[in-house]
Amino acid sequence: MFYEGTLQNGVTAPERLRKNVDFPWPVPDTPMFFYQNLGQEEISSSGTSFLNRTEASNVEKIVTKFFKSGVVPSQIGVVTPYEGQRSYIVNYMQFNGTLKKDLYKEIEVASVDAFQGREKDYIILSCVRSNEHQGIGFLNDPRRLNVALTRAKYGVVILGNPKVLSKHPLWHYLLTHYKEKNCLVEGPLNNLQPSMIQFSKPRRTLAKAMDQFRRHETNARDYLNNGVMSDGMVTCVSTHSIR
Repeated sequence: MFYEGTLQNGVTAPERLRKNVDFPWPVPDTPMFFYQNLGQEEISSSGTSFLNRTEASNVEKIVTKFFKSGVVPSQIGVVTPYEGQRSYIVNYMQFNGTLKKDLYKEIEVASVDAFQGREKDYIILSCVRSNEHQGIGFLNDPRRLNVALTRAKYGVVILGNPKVLSKHPLWHYLLTHYKEKNCLVEGPLNNLQPSMIQFSKPRRTLAKAMDQFRRHETNARDYLNNGVMSDGMVTCVSTHSIR
């Protein structure tokens, strides 16, 4: 989607099916799902960020489920675009995790930007934003979304409010993809069911939403093509870090 089909995956589909991990993916041979969470966002105690208690609670449940399925803490990454949610999840897992505290302490919970250029076997992405009129902030940025969605090596779980997110054309495209694969789900974790939610139609077109991404990609390519240093070495630049 982001690279118009030119990017090849480093992990093949069969490699993603980890025989020693007994995690209840809604579609067993497709290790991903979007978990519908309709809890409201709120301003964090700092007054400058957001958190979502419903999503934080479900992050802990999913992490615990991964542990029970045979996954170790170093294999799991929790990603969220908001510092308020990041620190709330860390505290919530410490006080409410049903297994040993040390297990939860070892899990990396970080911002999207902090995960740039790195990966984990399993990624849980908490989108946080869930409101009627305030918009989706960071989640609007196609470059950040690209980073957030591509950190997982074997499996990814996204928690968010599809009604709110689907107003953005890129999220609408992604949610439609998950829905078509029967991976857009709701309900308790031990009995996930396909979600029947209807999306709102985005106001902007997908092409327009991707313009911002394409423009940065082109700039980065030009930069790389011209970025030859005096000793003949090519400067290596992460296209995601170019603002």
